[in-house]
Amino acid sequence: MNKRILTAIVFTLVVVGLYAMSWAADGGEKIVLMATKEHPGATGTAIISAQNISIEANGLKPNSVYTAWFVNMKPKKHEAGAGQPPYMFKTDSSGKGSYSSHLDKSPFGEWEMLMIVLHPTGDPADMKNMVGALSANLKAK
Repeated sequence: MNKRILTAIVFTLVVVGLYAMSWAADGGEKIVLMATKEHPGATGTAIISAQNISIEANGLKPNSVYTAWFVNMKPKKHEAGAGQPPYMFKTDSSGKGSYSSHLDKSPFGEWEMLMIVLHPTGDPADMKNMVGALSANLKAK
Protein backbone atom coordinates (compact mmCIF):
# COMPACT_ATOMS: atom_id res chain seq x y z
CA MET A 1 0.00 0.00 0.00
CA ASN A 2 1.22 3.49 -0.78
CA LYS A 3 2.87 5.07 2.29
CA ARG A 4 0.97 8.34 1.76
CA ILE A 5 -2.40 6.54 1.71
CA LEU A 6 -1.49 4.52 4.81
CA THR A 7 -0.49 7.72 6.63
CA ALA A 8 -3.79 9.37 5.65
CA ILE A 9 -5.77 6.36 6.90
CA VAL A 10 -3.92 6.28 10.24
CA PHE A 11 -4.38 10.05 10.67
CA THR A 12 -8.11 9.78 9.94
CA LEU A 13 -8.53 6.94 12.45
CA VAL A 14 -6.70 8.92 15.14
CA VAL A 15 -8.85 12.01 14.57
CA VAL A 16 -12.08 9.98 14.64
CA GLY A 17 -10.94 8.18 17.80
CA LEU A 18 -10.11 11.45 19.55
CA TYR A 19 -13.46 12.90 18.54
CA ALA A 20 -15.29 9.86 19.92
CA MET A 21 -13.33 10.01 23.18
CA SER A 22 -14.08 13.70 23.61
CA TRP A 23 -17.80 13.02 23.14
CA ALA A 24 -17.74 10.26 25.73
CA ALA A 25 -15.76 12.48 28.10
CA ASP A 26 -18.35 15.28 28.03
CA GLY A 27 -20.63 13.43 30.41
CA GLY A 28 -22.50 11.31 27.91
CA GLU A 29 -24.69 8.47 29.09
CA LYS A 30 -24.24 5.01 27.60
CA ILE A 31 -27.56 3.45 26.56
CA VAL A 32 -28.07 -0.13 25.40
CA LEU A 33 -30.19 -0.43 22.26
CA MET A 34 -32.65 -3.33 22.08
CA ALA A 35 -33.40 -5.27 18.90
CA THR A 36 -36.86 -5.28 17.32
CA LYS A 37 -38.52 -8.47 16.11
CA GLU A 38 -37.59 -7.49 12.53
CA HIS A 39 -33.87 -7.42 13.48
CA PRO A 40 -33.57 -10.12 16.18
CA GLY A 41 -29.78 -10.40 15.97
CA ALA A 42 -29.09 -6.68 16.16
CA THR A 43 -27.22 -5.11 19.06
CA GLY A 44 -26.06 -1.59 19.73
CA THR A 45 -25.15 1.15 22.14
CA ALA A 46 -25.58 4.89 22.09
CA ILE A 47 -23.67 7.52 24.02
CA ILE A 48 -25.81 10.62 24.40
CA SER A 49 -24.93 13.92 26.03
CA ALA A 50 -26.43 17.39 25.84
CA GLN A 51 -24.26 18.11 22.80
CA ASN A 52 -23.57 14.82 21.00
CA ILE A 53 -24.91 11.42 20.04
CA SER A 54 -22.77 8.48 19.03
CA ILE A 55 -24.21 5.09 18.01
CA GLU A 56 -22.46 1.76 17.34
CA ALA A 57 -24.58 -1.10 15.96
CA ASN A 58 -23.99 -4.71 14.87
CA GLY A 59 -26.16 -7.41 13.37
CA LEU A 60 -28.01 -5.09 11.03
CA LYS A 61 -28.73 -5.76 7.35
CA PRO A 62 -25.45 -5.50 5.42
CA ASN A 63 -24.87 -2.58 3.03
CA SER A 64 -28.10 -0.88 4.05
CA VAL A 65 -29.27 2.62 4.98
CA TYR A 66 -30.44 3.38 8.54
CA THR A 67 -31.50 6.58 10.29
CA ALA A 68 -31.65 7.64 13.96
CA TRP A 69 -34.73 9.29 15.49
CA PHE A 70 -35.97 10.66 18.78
CA VAL A 71 -39.60 9.60 19.22
CA ASN A 72 -42.56 10.36 21.49
CA MET A 73 -45.53 8.01 21.43
CA LYS A 74 -47.92 10.09 23.58
CA PRO A 75 -50.08 12.09 23.44
CA LYS A 76 -49.58 11.36 19.74
CA LYS A 77 -46.65 9.86 17.88
CA HIS A 78 -44.11 12.32 16.54
CA GLU A 79 -40.41 12.18 15.83
CA ALA A 80 -37.37 14.30 15.10
CA GLY A 81 -34.09 13.27 13.58
CA ALA A 82 -31.37 12.56 16.14
CA GLY A 83 -28.70 15.15 15.43
CA GLN A 84 -28.10 16.87 12.11
CA PRO A 85 -29.73 15.92 8.78
CA PRO A 86 -29.83 13.46 7.12
CA TYR A 87 -29.58 11.43 10.44
CA MET A 88 -28.22 8.54 8.36
CA PHE A 89 -25.57 5.86 8.35
CA LYS A 90 -24.85 2.92 6.09
CA THR A 91 -23.85 -0.51 7.33
CA ASP A 92 -20.82 -2.36 6.01
CA SER A 93 -20.82 -5.83 4.45
CA SER A 94 -20.89 -7.37 7.95
CA GLY A 95 -23.93 -5.40 9.12
CA LYS A 96 -21.94 -3.02 11.33
CA GLY A 97 -22.69 0.66 11.37
CA SER A 98 -21.92 3.80 13.31
CA TYR A 99 -23.45 7.23 13.54
CA SER A 100 -22.38 10.39 15.33
CA SER A 101 -23.74 13.89 15.29
CA HIS A 102 -23.92 17.15 17.20
CA LEU A 103 -27.12 17.79 19.19
CA ASP A 104 -28.59 21.24 19.75
CA LYS A 105 -29.80 20.16 23.21
CA SER A 106 -30.20 17.12 25.38
CA PRO A 107 -33.00 14.74 24.37
CA PHE A 108 -33.49 13.58 27.98
CA GLY A 109 -36.81 14.78 29.39
CA GLU A 110 -38.07 15.82 25.95
CA TRP A 111 -38.12 12.48 24.07
CA GLU A 112 -39.32 9.04 25.17
CA MET A 113 -37.26 6.88 22.82
CA LEU A 114 -34.31 6.63 20.51
CA MET A 115 -35.09 4.52 17.42
CA ILE A 116 -32.84 3.22 14.65
CA VAL A 117 -34.76 2.34 11.49
CA LEU A 118 -33.92 0.58 8.23
CA HIS A 119 -34.81 2.16 4.90
CA PRO A 120 -35.16 -0.87 2.57
CA THR A 121 -35.34 1.35 -0.52
CA GLY A 122 -31.99 2.92 0.37
CA ASP A 123 -33.61 6.38 0.56
CA PRO A 124 -33.35 7.89 4.07
CA ALA A 125 -36.23 10.23 3.21
CA ASP A 126 -38.57 7.27 2.51
CA MET A 127 -40.52 7.19 5.77
CA LYS A 128 -43.37 5.04 4.43
CA ASN A 129 -41.27 1.89 4.04
CA MET A 130 -39.01 2.17 7.09
CA VAL A 131 -38.58 -0.83 9.40
CA GLY A 132 -37.61 -0.61 13.08
CA ALA A 133 -34.26 -2.16 13.98
CA LEU A 134 -33.11 -0.95 17.41
CA SER A 135 -34.62 1.18 20.15
CA ALA A 136 -34.09 2.41 23.69
CA ASN A 137 -36.18 4.24 26.24
CA LEU A 138 -34.74 7.59 27.28
CA LYS A 139 -35.18 8.27 30.97
CA ALA A 140 -35.50 11.85 32.09
CA LYS A 141 -32.19 13.18 33.35
